[in-house]
Amino acid sequence: MTWFASLLTTAMHGITDIVTFSPQLKEFQQKATVPAPTGGKKKKKSKESDPDNPARLSPDPIQAFLKGLVSDLHRSNGVSIPSLATMKVLSDSDINAHEADTLAEDGSENCKTPTMSHPDNPIFQENEYDGRNIQPAENRSLSSTDSLRQLSEQLNGLVSQSNSYVNGENIISASSPELEKQQNQVISDQMEKEKKGFEQKFVKEQGALREQLQVHIQTIGILVSEKSELQTALSHTQQAARQKAAEAEDLALRLQSTRQRVTELERTLSSISAQQKQVEKLNKELEKERDSLRLESLKNSKSNEELKQQNSELSEKLNTLISKNAAMRLEAGDLMKKLEMAELMIQQFSNQTGAPDTNQQLRMVLEERDLLGAQLTQMSETLQQLTTERDQYLEKLKEEGAIWQERVRLLSEQIQTLGQEKQTAQVQVEQLETRVTELLLASAAEPTDTEPTPPAGPSETELALHQEVDQLQQNFSDLQARYQAQVQDNSQLSRLNQEQEERLLELEKTLQRQSEENVDKQQILENMQSDKATISRALTQNRQLKEHLAELQNGFVKLTNENMELTNALQSEQHVKKELAKKLGQLQETLGDFKEQLAAKEQDIQILQSQRDEVSAHLQQYSAAYQQVSIEKEEIQRQYLLQAQLMDRLQHEEVQGKVSAEMHLKELQQSRENLELLTKENQELRAQVLQIRSEPDSRVLNRMEGDGVESEVYEDEILKTSLDIPEDFENREEMVAFISTAIAKVQGEREETERQLAEQKRYCQGLLRQISEIRRQQSSGTMHHAADLGMDSIPREVYDALQSAMEKLQLRFTDLMQERVDLKERVEELEHRCIQLSGETDTIGEYIALYQSQRAILKQRHKEKEEYISRLAQDKEEMKAKLLELQVLVMRLVSERNEWYRRFVEATQGPHIGSPEFPAENLMALEAKENGALEEVSLEEDGEQEEVQLLSHLAAPQEGPNPSPESEDPTTKQIMQLLHEIQNPQERPSALLQNPCIPFFYRADENDEVRIMVI
Repeated sequence: MTWFASLLTTAMHGITDIVTFSPQLKEFQQKATVPAPTGGKKKKKSKESDPDNPARLSPDPIQAFLKGLVSDLHRSNGVSIPSLATMKVLSDSDINAHEADTLAEDGSENCKTPTMSHPDNPIFQENEYDGRNIQPAENRSLSSTDSLRQLSEQLNGLVSQSNSYVNGENIISASSPELEKQQNQVISDQMEKEKKGFEQKFVKEQGALREQLQVHIQTIGILVSEKSELQTALSHTQQAARQKAAEAEDLALRLQSTRQRVTELERTLSSISAQQKQVEKLNKELEKERDSLRLESLKNSKSNEELKQQNSELSEKLNTLISKNAAMRLEAGDLMKKLEMAELMIQQFSNQTGAPDTNQQLRMVLEERDLLGAQLTQMSETLQQLTTERDQYLEKLKEEGAIWQERVRLLSEQIQTLGQEKQTAQVQVEQLETRVTELLLASAAEPTDTEPTPPAGPSETELALHQEVDQLQQNFSDLQARYQAQVQDNSQLSRLNQEQEERLLELEKTLQRQSEENVDKQQILENMQSDKATISRALTQNRQLKEHLAELQNGFVKLTNENMELTNALQSEQHVKKELAKKLGQLQETLGDFKEQLAAKEQDIQILQSQRDEVSAHLQQYSAAYQQVSIEKEEIQRQYLLQAQLMDRLQHEEVQGKVSAEMHLKELQQSRENLELLTKENQELRAQVLQIRSEPDSRVLNRMEGDGVESEVYEDEILKTSLDIPEDFENREEMVAFISTAIAKVQGEREETERQLAEQKRYCQGLLRQISEIRRQQSSGTMHHAADLGMDSIPREVYDALQSAMEKLQLRFTDLMQERVDLKERVEELEHRCIQLSGETDTIGEYIALYQSQRAILKQRHKEKEEYISRLAQDKEEMKAKLLELQVLVMRLVSERNEWYRRFVEATQGPHIGSPEFPAENLMALEAKENGALEEVSLEEDGEQEEVQLLSHLAAPQEGPNPSPESEDPTTKQIMQLLHEIQNPQERPSALLQNPCIPFFYRADENDEVRIMVI
């Protein structure tokens, strides 16, 4: 705008000069007349009529003058026209010539008056003097006011002289008429001569004046045409200046808009980078949470499977306990029967009773049963609570997974929108670049070679115009510099955009790598699940084998019961009893062997379970170590504290459930111990019964002295408690109900046996009384009377009873022989089953060997993973140390580079560091040096490779105005050595868990905006 104002001022000065010169031109036009060659009157008429003559001069001399100037300017191609001062001198000379012509005409008219004949007449001298003085006026350079003043003085002098001469002549003529005539003749002669001379002179001077007038007219036309051309040129230049000003304003507005757009793009870039960081952080946190949730789900599935296995094992153990309890009850019933028999024998011989002990034992068993029922109910309630909590936890996990999926979708949409905005911004920047290039081409296309060369004496307007042109060129150069700076800024922004795109591509590559690693993890988990499936199959086979063993045990228990019945039936015959006792002893030994084998197998199974628990514990430790390593990498944010607390609560509840399960297991173990105590007591009772059986004489005596009551006792002994035990229970409530019904049935049988025992006792007491009375009567009679009455003293009823007893004994003997044959067949079947059981135990051993081999493989893998984790931790520590050292060296190198650049700038530019031509990058580097080290934000802590690459780019040699000898710098050597060590580490066994990251150097300014610093 300043150059435009200066141009306007110079144009106005030129216009004022032309306006000041225009009245002089008009006066000259009015006075410029050509005298006629005839008389004076004709000259006066032509003088009076010349101002109105349009053929002599143009109607608009100023315009013709300007047009001539402009035409000469265009024809000269840069050659300057004569100055206005010379034009003024030429116009003054024309005016003086015109005044001389008028004076000459006045002189010729005045020549008719009588004058002195002396040639030294002062009038003629003055006229000649004036004529001579008029001719060299062409070469004078006087101003218009001076020339007018001189002309007025000359005219006044001529008029006064002519008046004085007229007055004097009249006086002389009045004095002497004769002299007057002589003088008139002389004067007329002289006048004729002078007239002829004047006419000749006048003709000559008139031709010269006409030539001068034609030249002046031509010059005036030239000046007027130049004036008009100058006016048109001035209008054109004004229009061009206005257009340039408008274009400059447009360019300024566009520059402002482009700067605003650039600032907005920088803000959007900073916001996009921040959003990308947030998105990456959220993705990392989501992946971590997803991994943690997967691990927790796997743990929960493992715990559920373990609980299921434990439940199945507990159910099997309960089934075995129930079968054992039923067997124990049967044995208890048999023992009760034996005890009743023993009590009868003891009452007959020693009058001793042992029923209170059995009653106490039954009370203890009932109390234990109640305790077991209560424990079972508690266990069922805790299991229901655990299942409900597990379902709730699964629902929460599903809800949280849906929420996180929605967040991931929203973040992907935001990334897409930001990418679209980035593309639009790039398109706008490209449009601005094309517009600026078009403007540059248009400005360069304007002709710059048509600048006029200044003459020896330039005018003020030309100087002003030259100054304005220089200012315009300077402004144009400033605009070009600004445009180049803007282009450089745009190139930097485009380069930054390309870097951001490269970083986004690298992030996408890292995501692909993470997805591939997740696929590998899923494959590993699938392999683990397949291993678990094989283990579960082995466990199911073990369960099936256990079920076979339980069936064999049940069959064996049934056989033992049948053997016990056979022993009870064959007590009448001693030799059969001995053989059966031997066989029973052998069977008991085999049973002991089987029990020992089963105990050993249970121990092996427990050992395997403990090993499995150890393996699972090792796996959990490995997963915990992996989680700790991943947790050490990043801190947990405040937003997920509530979720962590919920997870802790759930874990605490799970621990409480496990503790309660362990308590229940301990209670079950206590119940087992109580059952073992009961079995021991039953064995002691069996031993007592065997001791009682070892006294056969009393039994034989009782049989010989009996009266048919033993058959009823045997029939009562044959009767036993029948309790059908189902193989599988659907739930625990059915099991508890079955146990309660079985216990109620046992109590009823116990009460019934107690009642029968009381009846037998009463009946035995009555028999003993009868025997004592019979003995007393026999002792009181005489021997003869006894011999005479011996056959008649036996009653008929006793005889019939003895006979029926003998028949029953015969039938029972035949039945026993048949049962013995059946027993042999069953023993053979039992041996066949034992052979099958031994084969199945061999298969179990093979499964155990396979399990141990798999366990050894798992241990080896676990050991390798622990070694790999330790190596990773060691490598991480070494990498941290190297990166710290590298950061120190890079900061040192940056400080040295800034110092070199400062010295170079001081050497080249001096104190102009704060000028706009000083590069922004170096200022930023200096600010970074003054304000301290840069903040480093790593997207992922495990990605040392990308950080090493970026630091290697930082350590690479820079192309600048003052290249430094980096090959001789020790810091650069150290940096290159460290980079070589970091880029070429020691060989590692596997590339798992490598998560590259991109370090992003940034620094926030006063407005909390990120300024990306290019080092």
